[in-house]
Amino acid sequence: MTAIDVMHKMAAAYNAKDVDAMMDLITDNCVMQKDRGEIMLAGKASFREFYAKGMEAHPNMTLELKENFSVGSALFVHEINTGYIVDGKETVLDTTWAYQVVDGKVALMHYYSIDYQNVGNVF
Repeated sequence: MTAIDVMHKMAAAYNAKDVDAMMDLITDNCVMQKDRGEIMLAGKASFREFYAKGMEAHPNMTLELKENFSVGSALFVHEINTGYIVDGKETVLDTTWAYQVVDGKVALMHYYSIDYQNVGNVF
C-alpha cells in the first residue's frame, strides 16, 4: 500500500468519524508536529482523544485531499477541511501536511498552515 493509499484510508475514516479505523492507520508512537516542530501530540492515546474530541466538537467537518506527492516514506498533501467551527462559525481550513508512512502506518504528521487568517487557535 502506498503512502497516499494510507492517507485516502485515513481521510475516509476521518470523514466517517471512525476513530478506531484511524487508530489502525497510525503507529503506537506517532507524533504530530506544528510549523516549527512544536510537538502537538505524541502516542496513540493522545491521537485517539484529540480526534474523538474534535469530531464531537465539529460534527460537520470533512477532509478532502488535494495535491500530493511522495518521496520514499514521505508524503506531502494539500488538505481542505470544511465544517470546522471557529468562533461559532463553520470555516474552511486550508493546510499542508507532511507525513511519514512506514509499513502502511503513519509514523509522523507535520502540520503547516497556509492561511492563518480567521482560523482562531485551531491547534
